[in-house]
Amino acid sequence: MEAKEFLQEKQKSVNWQITLKVFIIGAITIALLIPKFMILGLIGERQGTAEITKQDVMQKWSLAQTVRGPVLMIPYIERSFDVDGKEISETVRQTYVLPKTLKIGSEVTPEKRKISIYEAVVYESGIKVGGNFELPDFNTLKIPLNDVLWEKAKILVSISDLRGINDKVELSWNDSVFSFLPGMENRLIGNNGISLPLTSLSEESFPANFQFTLHLKGSESLNFAPLGETTEVNMLSQWNDPGFTGSFLPADHNINKDGFTAEWKILNFNRNFPQLWKNDEYRVTDADFGVKLVTVADHYQKSSRSAKYGIMVILFVFLSFFLNEIITKQKVHPFQYILVGFAVLIFYLLLLSISEQLGFNLAYLISAVAVITLVLFYSRTFLKSWGNAIVQTLILTFSFGFIFVLMQLETYALLVGSIGLFVVLALTMFFTRKINWYNE
Repeated sequence: MEAKEFLQEKQKSVNWQITLKVFIIGAITIALLIPKFMILGLIGERQGTAEITKQDVMQKWSLAQTVRGPVLMIPYIERSFDVDGKEISETVRQTYVLPKTLKIGSEVTPEKRKISIYEAVVYESGIKVGGNFELPDFNTLKIPLNDVLWEKAKILVSISDLRGINDKVELSWNDSVFSFLPGMENRLIGNNGISLPLTSLSEESFPANFQFTLHLKGSESLNFAPLGETTEVNMLSQWNDPGFTGSFLPADHNINKDGFTAEWKILNFNRNFPQLWKNDEYRVTDADFGVKLVTVADHYQKSSRSAKYGIMVILFVFLSFFLNEIITKQKVHPFQYILVGFAVLIFYLLLLSISEQLGFNLAYLISAVAVITLVLFYSRTFLKSWGNAIVQTLILTFSFGFIFVLMQLETYALLVGSIGLFVVLALTMFFTRKINWYNE
C-alpha cells in the first residue's frame, strides 16, 4: 500500500514537473518577444535610412513626373452691363480647349543609382505627344466670337518637375515650329510647366495638328492625363515590375523578364470634365494614370516579414525539444532553451546585415546555414545522440525553409502559410497521439 502511494506521489511530482516546464517554456517564449520587437525596430530604422537616401537621390535627379497637356488657353472679354443694358466693365477671362485626339508614345529607360549600400531607381524617358485641335464652339459657352482674343492664346503643358527636362522642347503646329518657354502662369492643370504664345492663332488655324517630344528624367513613376476626346497612350520599358496606378488601368499590357509594354485608350466619357470650358469651372488633375516602377519586396521588406514569423520558428523548435524530453526522458535546462531561442533571433540580425551587402536570397542561405550549424553542435552537447540533435535541427531547417518559400510568394503567401501551419499542427497531433502525458 505504501509502495502504491509512493508511486502515485512520484507520478504527481512528474506531472507537476511537466506542467511547470510548459509554463517555463511559455514564459521564455514570451520573454523572447522583447528582442524580437527590438530587431523589428532595427529593421524599420535601417529601412527608414534607406528611404531617406532614396529620396535624396530622387531629389537630386528628378522626382516623379506627371505630364498633362497640351491645353489650348484662349482668353476672351467678359462684359458686364447695368439694368439699362449699358456696358459698365470689361474683364479678361480664359477658356480652355482640349485636343480632339491625343496620342502619346513613351519609352522609359530605368537606371539604378547607389549611395553606399542604398539604392534608388530613376529613369530617363522619351515621350512623343501628337494629336489635333478642332475649332472650339464658343457658342456653347455663350461667348461672342468678337470677344475672343485669338492673338493672346497659349499652349500649356504641365510637367511636375521641370528639372527633368533634358532638351529644348519645340512644338510643331500645322506647318510651323515654335519653341516652348519655361514657366506657366495659369496653374489650373498643374503647378509647374511650359507654355507657348500662339500670337498668329485665328479661326483659320483650325483644324490644327500638333506634335512635340519630351526628353524627361524622373524617378519612381510616370503619369499622364487623359485630355483628348480620345486619348491613346503606349508605353514600353525594360523594367519588369510595373505597378499600374491612377484612375485608369491599361487596356492591354504584357510583362516579362525583359520589361513591359502597356496601352491605354480613354474616352472623354470616362472622365469628369468636358473638351471646352471657361474660367476655373473644371480641373483636370484628378484623372491621372500611369506606371510606378515598383521594387517588389526589397530586402528590408522581406527581412521584416521574415522576422514577424520569428516567434513561430521559436515555438516549433521549443516544441521539438520539449517532445524530445517527453519521449527520451532526457531533460533540457531552461537556460538551454534560452540560448537556442537567442540563436534563432540572431538569424534575423545576420539576415538584415548580410542582405544589405549581398541581397536577400544569398543572405538567407548564409544566415540559415550558420544558425542551423550552431544549434546542431550545441544541441549535441545535451542530447543523447547525434541522431536526436540532427532531428531537432531538421525541424529548424524546415522552419527556415518554409519561411523562405513564403517570402518568395506574393499573392498566395497567406494561403500557403495558413495551410502549412495547419499541416504542421496536424502532424504534431498525429505523432503525439500515443503519448501518455500522465503515465497512467
